[in-house]
Amino acid sequence: MKLKTYLLICSCLFSVVAFAQTPKAIEADLLASFKKIHYFRDKNDYEGVGKADDVFAKKLKYYTEKYPTTINQSFALLKNENLDISTSDDGLFRIYSWDTWSGGTMHFFESVFQYKLGPNTISILDTPKTEGDNRPNYIKLYTFKVNNKVYYLGVWIDIGSTLVGDNGIQVFAIENGELINDVKLIKTRSGLHSQLDYGYNNGWNESSEIYFDKKTKTIRLPLISGSGRITHKFITYKFTGQYFEKVK
Repeated sequence: MKLKTYLLICSCLFSVVAFAQTPKAIEADLLASFKKIHYFRDKNDYEGVGKADDVFAKKLKYYTEKYPTTINQSFALLKNENLDISTSDDGLFRIYSWDTWSGGTMHFFESVFQYKLGPNTISILDTPKTEGDNRPNYIKLYTFKVNNKVYYLGVWIDIGSTLVGDNGIQVFAIENGELINDVKLIKTRSGLHSQLDYGYNNGWNESSEIYFDKKTKTIRLPLISGSGRITHKFITYKFTGQYFEKVK
């Protein structure tokens, strides 16, 4: 029975691909696959959840790479089903993130990074490489232009449980036709880094989200107490010409 279910799910990956070329048809196919993840989750069938997620991830990567116009498509129906889609101001970079629903109180996420390369688009599936390699959920994307270069600051969250998790900001850039996620643009006491993040154990909400201010070129994140609690104070990193550095 499980084999039949798996074959049915996998067949969906290829059955519609051949003719799903219009934006409406592409979203309809993706939406049907995405809903299957929730269908199996509601049945507490975690094997089915995993297989449905795999099908959706491959479809999303396929469509976003084969059809360049998808980088500008709204995908409103998918957003309504809690697929997070963040797009850069210049329209050259987009991140699709979703909860795989393969965990319990701990949430596991996957993403597809899509970026423009001339008339084409390239898509990368960001999935765990090893056990324990939990990927974050990207919820916002800022565009930062300085010194004739463009950087993308992706804000992410990682949920360990109802109260425990992490929030961070990752620097990306597109260089020589490749998406780079190791752009060391942040300077701290320990050296140069491509991201800032903090962990907490007293719950997270939007008011404590890491924020980037384009006008002041600053990154703001909450101060965490010694016991791991989010406080009402903030730490600020300002771009000083070469790096983001902590300021008072």
